[in-house]
Amino acid sequence: MEIEEEENKRFFAVVKVENLELPEYIEKTRLHSHISSAVDEAIDNIRMYLKNQGIAGKFVTNIQVFAKEETVIRLVETIKAKIKA
Repeated sequence: MEIEEEENKRFFAVVKVENLELPEYIEKTRLHSHISSAVDEAIDNIRMYLKNQGIAGKFVTNIQVFAKEETVIRLVETIKAKIKA
């Protein structure tokens, strides 16, 4: 039964960048089957957005990873990362 529960989990990430407001479509990723895929998409989205806006530098981000099960969404992990754009 545990295997079935794991298969029903999907992950998404919500990212915040210190001192910068982001559009909602950049802040939240789509659903993924693995945590790492959600984190990778979040970082890629931020880098692409900053590049498209002509913003360069180093930024501190907080990436919250959530697990979505059938009717429940819960915070799984919070990651603080520095990214360069």
